[in-house]
Amino acid sequence: MFKKDAVRKDMFNKRANLKSSEVNISSLIIAQNAYDFIKKHSFYSVALYMSINNEVKIELLLGKVKYDDINISLPYYSEGLDMCFYEFRDASNLISGDHGILYPENAKKTEIGEIDAFFVPGAAFDAIGNRIGYGKGCYDKALTNAKKGSLFIGVCYNFQVFNANEFEIYTNDVKMNYLINECGIVSCESTEV
Repeated sequence: MFKKDAVRKDMFNKRANLKSSEVNISSLIIAQNAYDFIKKHSFYSVALYMSINNEVKIELLLGKVKYDDINISLPYYSEGLDMCFYEFRDASNLISGDHGILYPENAKKTEIGEIDAFFVPGAAFDAIGNRIGYGKGCYDKALTNAKKGSLFIGVCYNFQVFNANEFEIYTNDVKMNYLINECGIVSCESTEV
């Protein structure tokens, strides 16, 4: 079994070494897969994120879902505070917060219980939905307050997906319901072992 810190470091290195063309091409495919998933499930409200450090550019969805009357929220996290979500209206009010992550300035706060689906970045995921985040527990803590029935979708490149139970997990880790990458959409619940 791999240690979380070792997996996190390895995945960050692999992601850092991606060429911008690889990030862009994979992100376009993944964003389209995510859009198809959103349309199939008729979500009213989704939480996306603004990518940094060669993460999948899920923000490519912003323009598409905005015109489908879907409420979009983006996360904000500051040291010592809980992660919260703010309504996205357009790119003109995005500012750089802690860690260089863009979020909507002067926007309406979205209650976490109003969000139907959360698209979640991570360092690594496994086939049954376990996730290695960035080590601060921000998403784990926030997602425990989501409404019953909300879906958690891990967004990643295919190389970030491990076989079931290959890395250590903790009791407070929140599992994903689905993974979306350039190879498609995987239901983590149907791969339970």
